[in-house]
Amino acid sequence: MKAWLMKLAAVAATAVALAGCAGPQYQSLQGRIPPIAQGNGRIYFYQQQTTPVAAAQQKLRVNQDVVGRNKPGSFFFVDRPAGSYVVTNLYWTGEGVSFRLDAGQTRYVRVTAESLGSTGAVGNLSMELVDPPERAEAEMLRLRYWGAASPERVPGL
Repeated sequence: MKAWLMKLAAVAATAVALAGCAGPQYQSLQGRIPPIAQGNGRIYFYQQQTTPVAAAQQKLRVNQDVVGRNKPGSFFFVDRPAGSYVVTNLYWTGEGVSFRLDAGQTRYVRVTAESLGSTGAVGNLSMELVDPPERAEAEMLRLRYWGAASPERVPGL
């Protein structure tokens, strides 16, 4: 019986610790995200899945550069000069997306992790360019900021 209580206490402590790591929701950050620098555009990455099956994180690339990791229930962004971009995971497996980014433009990439059955392991990541922007922003409202994933940051977080 004591072992069961200790396990329960450990699970509760872990949940509290993880909740403390969660960033603020997109809906509360919209006014605090810095403007896009002149000549640049912005790319948001977000993953709506919050289930443990999708818990494994993979590195994401923009062209040849690793820019961060996907995280279930979270988002982050990177700013890049106007140009053509290919977004995929670190090993270029799965399906990525290609698009043009104009100066001042914001693009949204939805990341979905595929399960490898009952193991809980994650297979390929699939990515989808989401348009119109209002659709992506609505999907992101309750997602948590995962700024530690990328070089760009929201000031104060």
